[in-house]
Amino acid sequence: MRQWVMILASLLVGVGGGICAAAEAPPAAEPEASRVVARVNQVEITYGQFRLRLEGFQQERGPVPPEQWTNVLRGMVQEEILLQGAAAEGLETDPGVKARLEQARRQVLIEELLKHKVIAVARVTEEEARKMYEENKPLFGTETVAASHIMVKTQEEAEAILQELQAGKDFAELAKAKSQDTASAEKGGDLGSLGRGQTVPEFEEEAFRLKEGELSAVIKTQYGYHVLKGGAHTTAIQPFEEVQDRIRQSLIQQKQRETFKAFMAGLEQRATAEVFEDRLR
Repeated sequence: MRQWVMILASLLVGVGGGICAAAEAPPAAEPEASRVVARVNQVEITYGQFRLRLEGFQQERGPVPPEQWTNVLRGMVQEEILLQGAAAEGLETDPGVKARLEQARRQVLIEELLKHKVIAVARVTEEEARKMYEENKPLFGTETVAASHIMVKTQEEAEAILQELQAGKDFAELAKAKSQDTASAEKGGDLGSLGRGQTVPEFEEEAFRLKEGELSAVIKTQYGYHVLKGGAHTTAIQPFEEVQDRIRQSLIQQKQRETFKAFMAGLEQRATAEVFEDRLR
């Protein structure tokens, strides 16, 4: 909504040629909102207008230190100069410009209405967020699986190792002797606990599919050929403190949808609207 303002600000901040600032530092006490802080021809810019612009910048960009306030004001002055230039060119009477201005006016009014009647109403308390967490704890679980593997270069080697394992050979001993993943080979092929997204998809799929103690068929990845041994599956529930922001945001969005639906239904009941679909063709 404020994209054009931000574009203008990026062009103007720090550029103040031809514009004189009466003071670089803000006054110690908060001035009256009606205090004139700049003038372009006969148009005055008040401190109240400046504060609104400054607060808008701070909402979108973060804090603006007082030593940069003059740059914000200079931007407002140059914006007013450009606006007067547009008026001098007669752009206010251009049909295309008038249509865009009307659309912007409608959009601003609708946004403000929704802020007051929907967004401001759709609040979520910590108690509501915690209730949702307690009632849906499985949704906040992180599944992990323990796994071991033996990796070699060729499928033939892997098939031979699988046959040895199926004949009763010890997995850890074979891993130490033959696995080319030296880091895990030293630990008998043990990879520790794996979470989703920590390894390549084909390896992950097989590791999570296997039951504890079960051997996989030979699988191929970009690293080589593997025989896996399944380990214990565990699910750790994330603490409420780690997920409360996500829960709150989800509940806020849900409330906003419900509030908007009810608010819109009320407006539609009181309105007289006619739709002539056949006239669209």
